Order: sequence, then C-alpha cells, then structure tokens
Amino acid sequence: MYRFDSGRTPWRVILVQLIILTGLVAFYKLYLPHLEREKAMREAAEREQKIEAFFQKAVVEDTMQEIAVPLEGAIVQRHPQRLRATLAVEEVEAALGAPDVASTDFQGGQHLTWIGAAHKLQGSFSAGHLYCLAREDRSTGHGVMVFESIGSWHPY
Repeated sequence: MYRFDSGRTPWRVILVQLIILTGLVAFYKLYLPHLEREKAMREAAEREQKIEAFFQKAVVEDTMQEIAVPLEGAIVQRHPQRLRATLAVEEVEAALGAPDVASTDFQGGQHLTWIGAAHKLQGSFSAGHLYCLAREDRSTGHGVMVFESIGSWHPY
C-alpha cells in the first residue's frame, strides 16, 4: 500500500515555485529593460548613420567660394552648400525610414524630422519636393540649413 507523506511535499513544491517566480521576476525586471535599452541605442546609432549618409549624399559644397560666417564668437570661412537634387518625400523616407516628427504648415508644406543619437535632420517639402534640409547638432543646438540655392545657405 502507498503511503503519502503530506508533511514535506508541499514545502518542496512551494520552494520550487518561489524559485521559479523569483527567476521570472528577475528576468522581467532586470534583463528585459536592459535588452530594450540596448536595442534603442542600436536603433539610434543606425538612425545617426543614415542621417549622416543621407546628408552627405543630398548636399554638395561649393569649394570655389568662401563665405565669412560668425561661429561661436569668431568669424570663420566656410564653403556654401546647396541641395544636389530636389528629392521627393518618398525618396527621403526610403533612405531614412519613417520620420520621428511630422507637421504641415498653413500653405500645405510638409516638415519631417528624423532624430539620431547626435544630430537632428529636418526636411522641408513644398509640393512633395525637398527644398530645405536642416541638420542640427543635438548637443550644441548649432547646425546648418541647406536650400536649393547656394545664396540661401546659412549656418546657425
């Protein structure tokens, strides 16, 4: 005949369940947030690389001219820049992905912003075509606005 020892078995079962519960709590409270932070950092670094590559591809510098520009209390010489081509909204989104911020002005122009780890890129579109590209350093707030024409170029 089988004899059931009810004195020790429930404590062992409870102890095993507590160990499993502690492991699950540690997993959800410690590991998952760490994993999400790493994923967010990787995505921001990837977005930063896309922003830099797109800006280098979309902007051309006029090396024949130099303009005196005030920069942090000093006057420095810079080469003016202009857009290489007026790209469509779909082309820019294909290169950079979905924008982080999107807005529309009262005349129907679109302003799309992509935010990376170190830079913020804002594209302004009129009738679906890029006319202004602004890149800003997020740590200093300084940047440059590049238009279709070299005469409109200016850092800030």
